[in-house]
Amino acid sequence: MRLKIGHKIFGIASVVLFLMIVVAGYSIHLTAQISAELDRVANKHLPLVDDVIELDVHILEQDVLLQRMLALAEDHTQHDEIETIRERYAGFASKIEEELALASAMLDVEERILAATEPEIKDVVNLFAAIRSEYEALHDLSHDLIDARMVGDEHTYDAFLPTFIDHEENLDRALNVVRLELEKLTDNAVVRAAANEHKLLVSNAVLTILAALLGLGFATVVTRALVKSVSSLVDGTNAVEGGDLSTMVPVTTKDEIGDLTGSFNHMVDELRLKEQIKETFGKYMDPRIVSNLLEHPEFSQPGGERREMTVMFIDLKGFTSISEALPPDDLIIMINKFFGHMTEAISANKGVVDKFMGDAVMSYWGPPFTNPNEHAELACRAATSALQHLEAFRSDVLAAVGDAAKDLDIDLRIGISTGTVVVGTVGSSASRSFTVMGDPVNLGSRLEGANKAYGTHIMLSERTRELAGPGFVTRELDLIRVKGKAQPTRVYELVIDDEVSKPSLDQFEEGITAYRARNWDAADKAFAGVLATHPKDTPSQVYAERVEHLKKIPPPDKWDGVWVFETK
Repeated sequence: MRLKIGHKIFGIASVVLFLMIVVAGYSIHLTAQISAELDRVANKHLPLVDDVIELDVHILEQDVLLQRMLALAEDHTQHDEIETIRERYAGFASKIEEELALASAMLDVEERILAATEPEIKDVVNLFAAIRSEYEALHDLSHDLIDARMVGDEHTYDAFLPTFIDHEENLDRALNVVRLELEKLTDNAVVRAAANEHKLLVSNAVLTILAALLGLGFATVVTRALVKSVSSLVDGTNAVEGGDLSTMVPVTTKDEIGDLTGSFNHMVDELRLKEQIKETFGKYMDPRIVSNLLEHPEFSQPGGERREMTVMFIDLKGFTSISEALPPDDLIIMINKFFGHMTEAISANKGVVDKFMGDAVMSYWGPPFTNPNEHAELACRAATSALQHLEAFRSDVLAAVGDAAKDLDIDLRIGISTGTVVVGTVGSSASRSFTVMGDPVNLGSRLEGANKAYGTHIMLSERTRELAGPGFVTRELDLIRVKGKAQPTRVYELVIDDEVSKPSLDQFEEGITAYRARNWDAADKAFAGVLATHPKDTPSQVYAERVEHLKKIPPPDKWDGVWVFETK
């Protein structure tokens, strides 16, 4: 059965309300009994007791009048006084009859009500009947005694007097018994009222506690089920937030929380599927590109936008010679290790590996993968890290390939260029790639190849050097014109680990200035000074050779100091 949370809360309220109604109903029932008992005492028993007392008083007053009439009857001159007293005597008799009739009527009602619960009421009714009978007999005898005394019939008087006294005593005893019985009934009613009051207090306390326990118990069961489901959902959310996509929250209820739990599990399934897609395709392209395409499917459509970015090419030096020296299997092992080390250096510095091209790696930096102002700096750091990986790469190749790698000249060259490129999705309906395109990409590839002419490892474009900031040591290498570009490009070397001292770098700069001014002797002297300190500084060696050549064969007058690369 499917119960919504609202139904469960309404059920808790209904159970509590029902228990409260039961408690209230039982309390009303006991209160009504107490009220009935107290009403019976106040409006029935006590008036009856008062009626019996008045009846007793009136009978005594009537008896006093009778004694006075009997005393006056001996004096035959008191006839008028006797008649006056007799009238008063008759008035008391009427009152006594009325009181007896009223008491009998009240007792008849009480008998109908209490016959089942208080059989003593029957005795009181019988006693009142006896009182009425005794009084009627006593009343008749009182007239006979007066008449006999007034006519002087002592014989008749003496004959009636003992009977009169017996009736009088019987009446007195009956009145006392009735009074006692009525007091007993009153006491019983008060005791019952007190007992019901105590029962009311105890039952109210017990039923209230029971209602509270049952209500709390039912509420606890429902609440624990709700809280357990919510807690499981929260735990699952925390686990997913922590990266555990194997989480599955069991659906334990059929309410809204159960629906929410089912939706949560479905969401986790979707996230797990996305992670599997990213993990699978992340082996073919940068995981961040996969994530970007999953989160923004519109990026998968052909097109792009212009952004300033930095592009880097890393190439394995002398790959043709290496491929000739190694068997194909060993060559594949070496290339894979090369790509592994270079990818690690690039990824550690927020770079995106765009593609592997034979023995080269192309990568780029820039929005949306980096901040707009850090792409050149990160690319330079990645290049530095790639050179630091070089020794580990050599060791891995030696360990994997063995003696065949001992004589190999394993080195690399890096070209870095910064400029405005088009970044986006290119390709056909069958195959697409998220990449960067533009002149800076071509220049980066040319700079990587230009390293060969100067014997350098890392060559930067002028814009890269400008954006990289003061955290790197660089020196201007040359003003070159690469194949495919009409405008010359100023290029720089990224100097690693103090390969050239600061004084030597300054001396190298003086040499280039003299070189472009055609001051061959000054240039020759400057480059010779650098080589004296750093004999293996290949850029100085290149310039020394150029100067020697230009001394012999001077350039034309329109020479602008630009070195032209005819090949890629």
